[in-house]
Amino acid sequence: MNIIKPWHLAILLITTLLSDNVFAQSVKKEIANIRNDTTYFHGTGEVAGTYDDARESALLALYGDIARNCDPHAIYLPDNGDRQVEDIVSTFRQRVVEKSAELYAEENDETEEYQCFIYLRRSEFREMCADRKAEIQKYLTRGMEMEELASFEDALKSYYWALMLCYAHPQGKKLVFRTIEDESVDYEWFVNRIDGNDGILKSFNFIVPKENAIQEDGSGMVVKLKVMTNVGLPVANLRCEYHNGRKYIANTVRDGNMVVNLLDKNISDFKVKVDYSFAADAKKMNAAVHNAMETIKVPRFSNNIRTIDLEKTMNVKEKNEVPELAAMGKNDIPAPKSYLDKMRMIEQALRDGDLESARGCFSEDGFNMMDTLAGYGHVTVAGKQDYKLLEYNDEVICRSMMLQFDFRNTPGFSQDVVFRFDTVNKVVTSIAFRLSDKAEDDIMSKTKWPEQSRLVLINFLEDYQTAYALKRHRYLESIYSDDALIIVGRVVKKTVIPDRMTFKLTDEEVQMKKYDKDTYLNNLLDCFNSQDYIWLRFTDTDFTKANGSSDVYGVRVRQEYFSSTYGDVGYLFLLVDLRDHLPKIHVRAWQPDAVDLEKLMTLGDVRMN
Repeated sequence: MNIIKPWHLAILLITTLLSDNVFAQSVKKEIANIRNDTTYFHGTGEVAGTYDDARESALLALYGDIARNCDPHAIYLPDNGDRQVEDIVSTFRQRVVEKSAELYAEENDETEEYQCFIYLRRSEFREMCADRKAEIQKYLTRGMEMEELASFEDALKSYYWALMLCYAHPQGKKLVFRTIEDESVDYEWFVNRIDGNDGILKSFNFIVPKENAIQEDGSGMVVKLKVMTNVGLPVANLRCEYHNGRKYIANTVRDGNMVVNLLDKNISDFKVKVDYSFAADAKKMNAAVHNAMETIKVPRFSNNIRTIDLEKTMNVKEKNEVPELAAMGKNDIPAPKSYLDKMRMIEQALRDGDLESARGCFSEDGFNMMDTLAGYGHVTVAGKQDYKLLEYNDEVICRSMMLQFDFRNTPGFSQDVVFRFDTVNKVVTSIAFRLSDKAEDDIMSKTKWPEQSRLVLINFLEDYQTAYALKRHRYLESIYSDDALIIVGRVVKKTVIPDRMTFKLTDEEVQMKKYDKDTYLNNLLDCFNSQDYIWLRFTDTDFTKANGSSDVYGVRVRQEYFSSTYGDVGYLFLLVDLRDHLPKIHVRAWQPDAVDLEKLMTLGDVRMN
């Protein structure tokens, strides 16, 4: 047995103390060298009782050093005090934490005293500022594109988030950007596009139609508004709040329609506040913008508040079906009254909150879908409905019932819902959210494609976006081929579809995550189980038929994904085979919004072997 002598312990203790002292001296020397190196920013925190508190104190000191020495030309905002530049620097927090390094000048576990020193290369911070400027430019371009389409929600979000990043840039006053017309502009351009004399907030009107706009609902009423641009076009999208007689309720405009539920049928006017900041979205989707909103006090815009006078009504031309879509199928539907009667029974059941009374209008699957949808927030039938029937193959399609969905913690929205009947039992076998007017137009404008393919593609995309809202895991499982590639990133190596046609991309190397069908669907099921709600919204759309193929299509959409805990925006590419009875997805690729549109995956990237 080895016996440790007392003098052994003394030597060990002395050695340890000497080693600790040498290390401490080495750290202090390294800190001194960094302080004297002009290629670094640095900050030394106060002595604190925990590592986290010491690190946070050092970060604040680092922000101060950057603010003093980065040659700032910030946009002066009077309500932000003397620390405005430091607050601006703090909006880079995530990137600063990622790129900086730390040392501890004091580290004593016995006395619980810690002092942190953090340093960052100046070149790293310059790169962060350059990236922020590029992000502002991206939002400017995006905003102009969306404004042209009367997609005012997207345009306002892009412009305001760009403005916030200007305010949160140390050189914000000197930044110059380029418009689509190649005009040089600065941060004031964003202010004018949002709230100027010809800005978005002054470019549209809320209209109470003379016919079918107001319907009593118990002691209250449902009002179906039209939202039109100053030149008479429907506003594609807009986010707002309206006062229902008791409080403000979050809502949205879609394709020129907005539905409000007022608590008192004697109300003669009410206020609407148009959202231009989208703070809740920023919290989920853009940390830099969220940090800026939380940190920097900015002036508010005043033209976002409107008063809607219910007694001032106007004649408004109702939206017609897409002409090519209306002309499809048979016009001489046998016994149309039987379908319309069932639609009115379903409508009344929803108004009464008694869906069970209309169970006989549905197949079992159809009723389950409708029952799930009826529980998707608070559902209201929006005003008087005008149903159009279209027979195609073995279905009669009813387009459509407008429903208003309201939620407790997220903006409500109005949505046209499509009902599909079988022609044998004349019951609803499935329902789906109708595509936007623009998406329908984009598909129906492809007049060289077979009529059947266009209608199947519309039905497929309606089902796809609705499947997430209704959490239809089995349906999604059925539409992915067994060897489907599901990709986050840009590159697909190869996918073989049933007749052995092979699609390949160019040799460009890009990082990506690739999932097989089972892994992707298992992850999706976990997502469905953990979220109170999921909502997909498709905006920009592009559809291309694969050269030399029969009914194989590339579908690219700009997808906005919102759930109870998460949100993102990106581009979704689907390679869809419509040749079998049920469409099949062979490739699904999602990529972030940061990729320029011309660089996105399209069938232009795909070539046939």
